[in-house]
Amino acid sequence: MTIKKTGVRVVLVAAAAIALAAPHLATAQSAAAYPQEPIKFVVPYPAGGVSDVSSRAIAMALGQKLGANMVIENKAGAASTVASTYVAGQKPNGYTLYAAPVSIVINPALQGAVSYKPYESFTPISMMMKAPFVLQTNKDLPVKNAKELVELIKNNPDKYAIGTSGVGSINHLAAEYFIKQFGLKMVVAHYKGGMPAAQDMIGGQVQMMFSAASEAMPFISSGKTRGLAVTSMERMSTLPDLPTMNQALGTKDFEATFWLALMSPAGLDKGLQTKLSSAMQALGQDAELRQKLSQLGIELNTSTPEVVTANLKRDEAKWTTLIKDLNIK
Repeated sequence: MTIKKTGVRVVLVAAAAIALAAPHLATAQSAAAYPQEPIKFVVPYPAGGVSDVSSRAIAMALGQKLGANMVIENKAGAASTVASTYVAGQKPNGYTLYAAPVSIVINPALQGAVSYKPYESFTPISMMMKAPFVLQTNKDLPVKNAKELVELIKNNPDKYAIGTSGVGSINHLAAEYFIKQFGLKMVVAHYKGGMPAAQDMIGGQVQMMFSAASEAMPFISSGKTRGLAVTSMERMSTLPDLPTMNQALGTKDFEATFWLALMSPAGLDKGLQTKLSSAMQALGQDAELRQKLSQLGIELNTSTPEVVTANLKRDEAKWTTLIKDLNIK
């Protein structure tokens, strides 16, 4: 009887061990076999823009690393809320990936209510890219650098105007951040897009703006506008002569960048998250891709999932505080 009981006990222990190991074995096997079908890659902007073009380039390069076909789906609308809501409702099986923008944490404050939760609805995988803005001015404005610009505005309150690409856009928030940081009084003029604002800046209707680098570079190089500084913590390789805002104005934490991060619907298993994040980090060493994006004013920026979450929290704290303080809607 004792031998039989011991035998039963051994069988039960072995069975329990197998049962406990089964989920981990399944995860490892699914990660090893992934992908077995095309991957849907959701971009929250219309086809043809810089964010779309750069997302496609990164998606295609990732697809080559994974050995998968990437199917790009553009789901524009409501400042990316349409895409975020759509992705949040998809299955977390690794076959829906999202080029999630910084607005994923800004929209809840701007729009009042959204149908997703920035942290609970998504699984972070890796950062994708970041795009600093360029502070540029009308070429006839009598300033040569950012410090002179601040002094000019301070000495002439409410005389000058700064353009934006629309209420709640990152370059609008950058403008408000600039005004608040240096105690300036000026008009904030909103346009439907960066290019209409830039055209009015060239024409003198507004005197300055924070422009996407891809839009600013042709104007600066042709002498139509004057570039003063960039809003990243480091200088841009495509505009090496322009200082950062911190270098130009003696600040320490002036940063305003548009970024995209790779995410999936919440619930992605850890094995797939690790495999995708590792592939993205390897992609960060792709010099050809980095150069291609650099020509668009985009910086390739890959990371661990933890860095994605840290960026979300940092920009949520910064921009939602500004939005609430200024009651931006």
